Amino acid sequence: MAEFDPDHDESISDFDDRDDIIWFLERNDVPLPDGLTVEKIKSRGSWWAIDEESFSFRVERHPSGPFPATSPDERGMPTPARWHVRKRYTYRTTGDWDVTEQMREFHFDPGLLVDAEFERLPRKEIWDEAIARAEDADDPEDVLNEQLAATEDMYRSAFSTVPEEHLDEMLAVLEDEFRRRADVTSSSP
Repeated sequence: MAEFDPDHDESISDFDDRDDIIWFLERNDVPLPDGLTVEKIKSRGSWWAIDEESFSFRVERHPSGPFPATSPDERGMPTPARWHVRKRYTYRTTGDWDVTEQMREFHFDPGLLVDAEFERLPRKEIWDEAIARAEDADDPEDVLNEQLAATEDMYRSAFSTVPEEHLDEMLAVLEDEFRRRADVTSSSP
Protein backbone atom coordinates (compact mmCIF):
# COMPACT_ATOMS: atom_id res chain seq x y z
CA MET A 1 0.00 0.00 0.00
CA ALA A 2 1.37 3.39 -0.92
CA GLU A 3 1.76 5.76 1.96
CA PHE A 4 3.80 8.85 2.49
CA ASP A 5 7.44 8.35 3.40
CA PRO A 6 8.48 10.92 6.03
CA ASP A 7 12.02 10.99 4.53
CA HIS A 8 10.62 11.86 1.10
CA ASP A 9 10.26 15.49 0.01
CA GLU A 10 6.62 15.14 -1.08
CA SER A 11 3.80 15.42 1.45
CA ILE A 12 0.07 16.05 1.30
CA SER A 13 0.65 19.57 2.57
CA ASP A 14 2.61 20.21 -0.65
CA PHE A 15 -0.49 19.45 -2.74
CA ASP A 16 -2.21 22.60 -3.95
CA ASP A 17 -5.18 21.28 -5.89
CA ARG A 18 -7.00 18.41 -7.54
CA ASP A 19 -4.35 18.12 -10.28
CA ASP A 20 -1.64 17.44 -7.68
CA ILE A 21 -3.76 14.68 -6.16
CA ILE A 22 -4.53 13.09 -9.52
CA TRP A 23 -0.85 13.26 -10.39
CA PHE A 24 -0.04 11.48 -7.09
CA LEU A 25 -2.68 8.77 -7.64
CA GLU A 26 -1.56 8.14 -11.23
CA ARG A 27 2.12 7.81 -10.37
CA ASN A 28 1.94 5.82 -7.15
CA ASP A 29 0.62 2.39 -6.36
CA VAL A 30 -2.35 3.62 -4.34
CA PRO A 31 -5.05 0.96 -3.98
CA LEU A 32 -8.42 2.62 -4.51
CA PRO A 33 -11.69 1.68 -2.79
CA ASP A 34 -13.96 -0.76 -4.65
CA GLY A 35 -15.52 0.74 -7.75
CA LEU A 36 -13.33 3.83 -7.75
CA THR A 37 -10.85 4.48 -10.56
CA VAL A 38 -8.56 7.39 -11.34
CA GLU A 39 -10.72 8.06 -14.41
CA LYS A 40 -13.84 8.34 -12.23
CA ILE A 41 -11.98 10.64 -9.86
CA LYS A 42 -10.92 12.82 -12.81
CA SER A 43 -14.38 13.03 -14.35
CA ARG A 44 -16.60 13.04 -11.25
CA GLY A 45 -14.45 14.22 -8.35
CA SER A 46 -15.60 17.49 -6.76
CA TRP A 47 -15.49 19.40 -3.46
CA TRP A 48 -11.77 18.80 -2.99
CA ALA A 49 -10.18 19.39 0.42
CA ILE A 50 -6.50 19.09 1.34
CA ASP A 51 -4.94 19.35 4.80
CA GLU A 52 -1.73 18.21 6.53
CA GLU A 53 -2.82 14.60 7.04
CA SER A 54 -5.31 13.86 4.24
CA PHE A 55 -7.09 14.84 1.09
CA SER A 56 -10.69 14.21 0.23
CA PHE A 57 -13.19 14.64 -2.56
CA ARG A 58 -16.77 13.80 -3.36
CA VAL A 59 -17.94 11.52 -6.19
CA GLU A 60 -21.51 11.23 -7.43
CA ARG A 61 -22.67 8.12 -9.26
CA HIS A 62 -25.93 7.16 -10.90
CA PRO A 63 -26.25 3.35 -11.02
CA SER A 64 -29.17 2.42 -13.24
CA GLY A 65 -29.93 -1.25 -12.68
CA PRO A 66 -30.81 -3.10 -15.88
CA PHE A 67 -31.06 0.03 -18.03
CA PRO A 68 -28.01 0.80 -20.18
CA ALA A 69 -26.92 4.43 -20.16
CA THR A 70 -26.07 4.28 -23.85
CA SER A 71 -27.87 3.22 -26.97
CA PRO A 72 -26.44 0.61 -29.36
CA ASP A 73 -24.85 3.45 -31.36
CA GLU A 74 -23.06 4.56 -28.14
CA ARG A 75 -24.88 7.89 -27.77
CA GLY A 76 -25.73 8.81 -24.21
CA MET A 77 -29.36 8.31 -23.28
CA PRO A 78 -31.11 9.13 -20.03
CA THR A 79 -31.96 6.12 -17.94
CA PRO A 80 -35.53 5.74 -16.70
CA ALA A 81 -34.63 4.54 -13.21
CA ARG A 82 -31.47 5.11 -11.23
CA TRP A 83 -29.92 5.78 -7.90
CA HIS A 84 -28.25 9.07 -7.12
CA VAL A 85 -25.38 8.22 -4.76
CA ARG A 86 -22.91 10.69 -3.28
CA LYS A 87 -19.82 9.48 -1.41
CA ARG A 88 -16.98 11.29 0.29
CA TYR A 89 -13.54 9.67 -0.14
CA THR A 90 -10.76 10.61 2.25
CA TYR A 91 -7.18 9.40 1.82
CA ARG A 92 -4.94 9.64 4.88
CA THR A 93 -1.13 9.77 4.97
CA THR A 94 -1.25 6.29 6.55
CA GLY A 95 -2.44 4.95 3.16
CA ASP A 96 -5.95 4.25 4.42
CA TRP A 97 -9.20 5.35 2.79
CA ASP A 98 -12.31 6.44 4.62
CA VAL A 99 -15.47 6.21 2.50
CA THR A 100 -18.66 7.87 3.72
CA GLU A 101 -21.95 7.67 1.87
CA GLN A 102 -23.51 11.12 2.13
CA MET A 103 -26.68 10.59 0.15
CA ARG A 104 -28.64 7.84 -1.62
CA GLU A 105 -31.90 8.57 -3.44
CA PHE A 106 -33.84 6.60 -6.04
CA HIS A 107 -35.58 8.35 -8.93
CA PHE A 108 -37.54 7.12 -11.90
CA ASP A 109 -39.18 8.89 -14.81
CA PRO A 110 -42.47 7.27 -15.90
CA GLY A 111 -42.16 8.51 -19.51
CA LEU A 112 -38.61 7.23 -19.89
CA LEU A 113 -39.63 3.95 -18.27
CA VAL A 114 -42.43 3.43 -20.81
CA ASP A 115 -40.01 4.33 -23.62
CA ALA A 116 -37.34 1.91 -22.36
CA GLU A 117 -39.80 -0.96 -21.99
CA PHE A 118 -42.18 -0.47 -24.91
CA GLU A 119 -40.07 1.33 -27.54
CA ARG A 120 -36.48 0.04 -27.22
CA LEU A 121 -35.18 -3.37 -28.18
CA PRO A 122 -35.02 -6.02 -26.79
CA ARG A 123 -37.84 -5.27 -24.31
CA LYS A 124 -40.07 -3.81 -27.07
CA GLU A 125 -40.33 -7.21 -28.75
CA ILE A 126 -41.38 -8.87 -25.50
CA TRP A 127 -44.13 -6.31 -24.85
CA ASP A 128 -45.29 -6.30 -28.49
CA GLU A 129 -45.71 -10.07 -28.37
CA ALA A 130 -47.61 -9.92 -25.06
CA ILE A 131 -49.89 -7.16 -26.40
CA ALA A 132 -50.63 -9.22 -29.52
CA ARG A 133 -51.43 -12.27 -27.36
CA ALA A 134 -53.72 -10.16 -25.14
CA GLU A 135 -55.57 -8.77 -28.17
CA ASP A 136 -56.22 -12.35 -29.43
CA ALA A 137 -56.94 -13.94 -26.04
CA ASP A 138 -60.33 -14.90 -24.67
CA ASP A 139 -59.22 -13.45 -21.35
CA PRO A 140 -56.65 -10.67 -21.88
CA GLU A 141 -56.28 -10.33 -18.09
CA ASP A 142 -54.52 -13.72 -18.03
CA VAL A 143 -51.92 -12.50 -20.54
CA LEU A 144 -51.56 -9.22 -18.64
CA ASN A 145 -51.06 -11.02 -15.32
CA GLU A 146 -48.52 -13.42 -16.87
CA GLN A 147 -46.49 -10.60 -18.44
CA LEU A 148 -46.61 -8.42 -15.32
CA ALA A 149 -45.56 -11.34 -13.09
CA ALA A 150 -42.47 -11.94 -15.26
CA THR A 151 -41.70 -8.22 -15.33
CA GLU A 152 -42.17 -7.92 -11.56
CA ASP A 153 -39.75 -10.82 -10.97
CA MET A 154 -37.15 -9.17 -13.21
CA TYR A 155 -37.57 -5.76 -11.54
CA ARG A 156 -37.44 -7.15 -8.01
CA SER A 157 -34.22 -8.95 -8.89
CA ALA A 158 -32.63 -6.00 -10.71
CA PHE A 159 -33.74 -3.41 -8.14
CA SER A 160 -33.42 -5.46 -4.95
CA THR A 161 -32.44 -2.44 -2.85
CA VAL A 162 -35.10 -0.07 -4.18
CA PRO A 163 -37.86 0.86 -1.71
CA GLU A 164 -41.04 -1.16 -2.23
CA GLU A 165 -43.19 1.90 -2.98
CA HIS A 166 -40.93 2.84 -5.92
CA LEU A 167 -41.11 -0.67 -7.36
CA ASP A 168 -44.89 -0.65 -7.00
CA GLU A 169 -45.09 2.73 -8.79
CA MET A 170 -42.88 1.49 -11.64
CA LEU A 171 -44.94 -1.68 -12.07
CA ALA A 172 -48.19 0.34 -12.00
CA VAL A 173 -46.86 2.56 -14.82
CA LEU A 174 -46.06 -0.54 -16.91
CA GLU A 175 -49.45 -2.11 -16.19
CA ASP A 176 -51.27 1.09 -17.20
CA GLU A 177 -49.28 1.31 -20.43
CA PHE A 178 -49.91 -2.35 -21.25
CA ARG A 179 -53.63 -1.88 -20.68
CA ARG A 180 -53.66 1.22 -22.87
CA ARG A 181 -51.74 -0.39 -25.72
CA ALA A 182 -53.65 -3.68 -25.62
CA ASP A 183 -56.98 -1.89 -25.01
CA VAL A 184 -57.56 -3.97 -21.87
CA THR A 185 -59.82 -2.28 -19.33
CA SER A 186 -59.26 -2.86 -15.66
CA SER A 187 -61.19 -5.79 -14.24
CA SER A 188 -61.43 -4.19 -10.80
CA PRO A 189 -64.70 -2.39 -9.91
